Amino acid sequence: MLIMNQRILSIALDVPLNRTFDYLSGDFTACVGNRVIVSFAGRSLVGVVLEIKQTSDYPIEKLKPVSHVFDDVVFDDLKLLKFCADYYHYPLGQALISTLPLRLRQLKPAVSRKAFAYQLVENVDTEQILSQIPTKKVLLHRIISALQALPIMASSDLFLISSSWKKAVIELKKLGLVEEHEVVAVQASIPSSCIEPTLNDEQASAIQSVLALTHTFKPWLLHGITGSGKTEVYIQILKKILSEKNAQALVLVPEINLTPQLEARFRSRLSQYPLVTLHSNLSESERLQNWLAASSGAAKIIIGTRLSVFTPMPHLKMIVMDEEHDGSYKQQDSMRYHARDVAMVRAKQLNIPIILGSATPSLETWFNATDSQNAKKQQYGLLSLKQRAVQQAKLPSIFCVDTAKSPTESGLSPLLIKALRERLARKEQSLLFINRRGYAPVLHCNACQWVSSCTRCSARLVVHLSQKRLKCHHCGHEQKIPLQCPSCGNADIRPVGHATQRLEQTLQHLLPSAKIARVDRDSMRNKDALTDLLTQVHHQQIDILVGTQMLAKGHDFPHLTLVGVIDTDNALHSPDFRASEKLFAQLMQVSGRAGRAEKAGEVLIQTAFPQHALFHALRSQDYVSYANELLQERNAMQFPPTSYFALLRAEANDYALTQQFLSKAGNLARELNTEVMIYDPIRPQMERLKGLERGQLLLQANNRLALQRLLKMWMPQVRELPMSAKIRWSLDIDPLEF
Repeated sequence: MLIMNQRILSIALDVPLNRTFDYLSGDFTACVGNRVIVSFAGRSLVGVVLEIKQTSDYPIEKLKPVSHVFDDVVFDDLKLLKFCADYYHYPLGQALISTLPLRLRQLKPAVSRKAFAYQLVENVDTEQILSQIPTKKVLLHRIISALQALPIMASSDLFLISSSWKKAVIELKKLGLVEEHEVVAVQASIPSSCIEPTLNDEQASAIQSVLALTHTFKPWLLHGITGSGKTEVYIQILKKILSEKNAQALVLVPEINLTPQLEARFRSRLSQYPLVTLHSNLSESERLQNWLAASSGAAKIIIGTRLSVFTPMPHLKMIVMDEEHDGSYKQQDSMRYHARDVAMVRAKQLNIPIILGSATPSLETWFNATDSQNAKKQQYGLLSLKQRAVQQAKLPSIFCVDTAKSPTESGLSPLLIKALRERLARKEQSLLFINRRGYAPVLHCNACQWVSSCTRCSARLVVHLSQKRLKCHHCGHEQKIPLQCPSCGNADIRPVGHATQRLEQTLQHLLPSAKIARVDRDSMRNKDALTDLLTQVHHQQIDILVGTQMLAKGHDFPHLTLVGVIDTDNALHSPDFRASEKLFAQLMQVSGRAGRAEKAGEVLIQTAFPQHALFHALRSQDYVSYANELLQERNAMQFPPTSYFALLRAEANDYALTQQFLSKAGNLARELNTEVMIYDPIRPQMERLKGLERGQLLLQANNRLALQRLLKMWMPQVRELPMSAKIRWSLDIDPLEF
């Protein structure tokens, strides 16, 4: 019999079971969305209350009471996560808990860093007290003047005045001039004195189109060439949206390294609105504080990477996704969601507009925004920016250097070396793009053709010469560089190919007077390393940048006039059907770093295949024609976006076990459905990873609903397969990698 006032709580837990669990409320009062602690299988777990009900499928006397209820309401709307768990066929409890900051997943109460705001005490004769403060105490006078200009200031604003602001504020508090208040979010920044840029007709038209439909669900593709002022369009739209009472906006970016620059732009131009960022480079305390600021409504602008698409925001009125084509928006483990698709669902549920911005939109987005191959009614609004925002700035000239006719020396062609020397003489900046970090991709023996291979992966060990190590960039395995060939004993083993470290070394030898900076994951390990380097670039303290895709997008370098692309030919022969789309987007993005101000830009691409259709489209900078050609190819081959994929991956110590699991899963799928094509199991391109033998099973359908109907019946049966507990397996809906 149920005790009076005892309620049954349906709770989601971080366990790999596709169900919720019933507990009694005990001595606690709980609401839907509350975090709770419960006992599960002999251990304590954090869960979230999804439902409060009067009956249970289990005997009441067997239900345990919750151990604790936290008084913070975490989620007020679980529709988005329920949709994702259903669409991606992932346990709701694991999906829900994974979106929380780490400190909200722990058993102890979550404590964030305290934030304070400062203001002048009311009804105090400030001028009289100030007259008694010695004039030599300049900092005290400056802080009072700042507080008179801006009634409330955060610690971050005071830090901009002086790093010694804390001592000064303590002294002003003792004098009775300043009072301190604890706040949840960072407060609005000091207003910027920067001049508002003049909008061109295309920008003004795009802004007007979006603002005409701000209170309804409407997806917009903002297709603008690099340097066309897409960020300014975002700012002008958000300025209008946020002027409404309690409005919030979510701005998604693909990578952490794009956040500081975008954050600075938004802080300077929308200084009246509290802004927080959410990304993995924050400390756990900072992340919790910013997450709470967003979920309470105190923060008005949230800039974040893909996980922030799930952040609770009670007054969300607009979503902006910058560089929407970027593959970083796809989660590659746990629940394999795509932030673009989740953001679209969230906007539809809230009936708000969403803007997808890119110079090279993904074909999925382009398909939905054009009528060229879309048999259905046009779904997205298309906004085009075809000219650069700076009137004097022109698109860079793009040339292909035929390496078959002009052989490279240490990775650089004579034409590219000459162009680098010219930029140095003119005191202009250059960027060399090579998407491989380390010194060389492989160590090779000429005598027996041995190459340095990883023992745990189907990959080569990369040479890191400065550390005298061979490293696997997939599993992290590393070892000393051998003095002789492990296979035949030959002492003449050499690094083959080029990567960022080797290119940097070559440039130091060829151009000893140049100030060179390397930008890759090895050189940018420290938290503020990239921000500091970008500051040096803007102050023209760097002549040549050598970098990977960390530099390919989002950055604005007004003095950079030359981009050199070292080696991209490998991508032309990739088995991935998306390879040419990714390469075109990557080269368009990196080319867009040149000539963004008054100085003309030039791009030199070293390739052995200058007549390839991709390079022809790149030279004419015609994304539209190339995208439409790719869509025709995809349609003929029945590949996305005109069809839909699901990929069942499996891995085990023995491939026979992997193959057995996938074969049985495939047979089950064939018995259930005839609308969906079920392919035979195959090995992926990376056959072995981290010591595990891998396989995959592809499902293909012309109709998304047909695929989902099959998956809904199929996945419970797959989970019941006897060997499913002996191997690691996962389901990837709409996969980007094969």
